[in-house]
Amino acid sequence: AGPPLLSTFTMADAEDPVDPRPEIEEGCKSHCAKALKELDGCTERVNKIIAETPEGEEVVANCQIQYNDFWHCIDHCAAPKLFAKLV
Repeated sequence: AGPPLLSTFTMADAEDPVDPRPEIEEGCKSHCAKALKELDGCTERVNKIIAETPEGEEVVANCQIQYNDFWHCIDHCAAPKLFAKLV
């Protein structure tokens, strides 16, 4: 007649689930080294601009593009590994 539709499995039977994403993303950093280097360089330049800007003056520099490029690379690297863990 096949397996039962409802399982007798309870959460008490399992260990706490562990999110694999942080570890996988950390492993992708070497794959995304160029984007990380660009982000780090931009961050240094913006911090220098901020330090040299007179108090009260607005700073318009940011690293949004480099940040997005880095995380796009991480996501592209990590996604197949994460989805493979779902099956």
